Amino acid sequence: MKTLGPAIKVGITFALVVALGYWSFMMLAKGSCAGKQEGIQLHAYFRDATGLVEKSRVQIAGLNKGHIVSRELNVQPPRPELIRDKRFAKITVGLEPDVTIYSNARVIKTSASLLGEFYLEIDPGTYEWTDDQGRRHRGEVLKTGDEIKLVSEGVTVDQLARQVSTVVPVLKNIAEDIRKFTKGPLHSIAKNINDGIGENRGNVRRVLENMEAISADVRRITRGADRNVEGILTDIKHITAAVRELVGKGDKEVKETAGKLKTGLDKLASAIDKLDSALGNVDGITRDLQEGKGTVGRLLKDESLVDDVEQTVRDASGFVRSLTGLQTVVGLRTEFNFEANSIKTYVSVEIRPRPDKYYLIELIDDPRGARTITSRLIRSDDPSKPAIQREEIVEVTDAFRFTFQFAKRISFATFRFGIKESTGGVGVDFHIFQDRLRLESDLFDFSANVWPRLKMMVAWEFFKRLYVVGGVDDVFNDRALDGSGGGRDYFAGLQVRFNDEDLKALLLFGGSAMSGATK
Repeated sequence: MKTLGPAIKVGITFALVVALGYWSFMMLAKGSCAGKQEGIQLHAYFRDATGLVEKSRVQIAGLNKGHIVSRELNVQPPRPELIRDKRFAKITVGLEPDVTIYSNARVIKTSASLLGEFYLEIDPGTYEWTDDQGRRHRGEVLKTGDEIKLVSEGVTVDQLARQVSTVVPVLKNIAEDIRKFTKGPLHSIAKNINDGIGENRGNVRRVLENMEAISADVRRITRGADRNVEGILTDIKHITAAVRELVGKGDKEVKETAGKLKTGLDKLASAIDKLDSALGNVDGITRDLQEGKGTVGRLLKDESLVDDVEQTVRDASGFVRSLTGLQTVVGLRTEFNFEANSIKTYVSVEIRPRPDKYYLIELIDDPRGARTITSRLIRSDDPSKPAIQREEIVEVTDAFRFTFQFAKRISFATFRFGIKESTGGVGVDFHIFQDRLRLESDLFDFSANVWPRLKMMVAWEFFKRLYVVGGVDDVFNDRALDGSGGGRDYFAGLQVRFNDEDLKALLLFGGSAMSGATK
């Protein structure tokens, strides 16, 4: 019996260890909600439930407020958008009693680590919210058995690896295209630039050769002057011989002839001096040109100066062409707003440097007026009132509004952006029927109401330069906010547009009419 004592003790100890281990395992398996009173049970549908296991934690604002109760596969969902996808899982969660979940709640599958562990994060939603159409809703409190319809599934490591494996070949192809571009088209462009520089150097070299030929011609002219002088001296010899013959004719005639001869010789000497001075100046000019002195010499010798002169002339000609190519379109438009029972007037100027783009400037007389918002903080020492109060002042004046936008036309559509009626805005116009029908839409004034102000208009050219217009203003907002005008309104009106040619005709007609009236 003494030999059985240690064996019995070992058996009893082993049984206790097994019992305590099983009890510990069961207690841990109850999850983070063990020992707590169960509240509501809600479910959501996931297309990928990888990493979500029963008893996994459910958090709200970073706090554990529940756990996953069950997972089911191929459960027919009640919503049509989930019926199209047969691969989904129904995940049921149990939440504590103090948790309130609204119908616009969202459940998010969140990764807890890189090892593939996931948990669920719930955004409980709000009591009131506004949908995409601007309609306001009140949230309903979900109860046991209800569905959380908004689900966000995180990207798993496998999905990320597949996306990376898809992107890497694309990056390799882009790198290969860049390598081919640097070896092909870019190399050709550099070669063309070098060839162009070489051709320009050749042109300058030919100009210098022409100048050298001109200087050679000048030298040949100067060399020929010696022969001319020799001819003049020969003529003088003949004259002196004739004088000797006249000696016998009388002293008086000889003196007269000698005086005339002396005067002619003085004039001839003066002419020869002037000719020598002119030839010296020509030789100095040609020498300075060859050495690159002076403005003309620098122009012939300095290639960079020649390039700067050509670029300056090219820029000046382009600027002059851009000024002469400007076209101006002036427009006048009047709209009658049916709901407000008021008239709105536009004066617009379009400056068109090119047919496919222009700058739009408008001056608008809007019955709604110009609205300004001023925020003011008021400090109070009264203990019955808040220490700091924020006051917002909305002021509406009858000042004009203005528009300044840049427009670019692509095919049948024109896109505009900039300042629209003294606020930031964008617009798009569509031109059909050879531009006789124009559909305009503008989105601007983003803070005047609940939604931005959208104005849509149709303009039809029923006669040359004359249009009839109509449309809807402030489409999104059915009524105005307190303290400001606005709200949806319908309008109709007329518009006239004329360009530079029309202005010239009007000026000629008006000038002739005024001159006729003054006569």
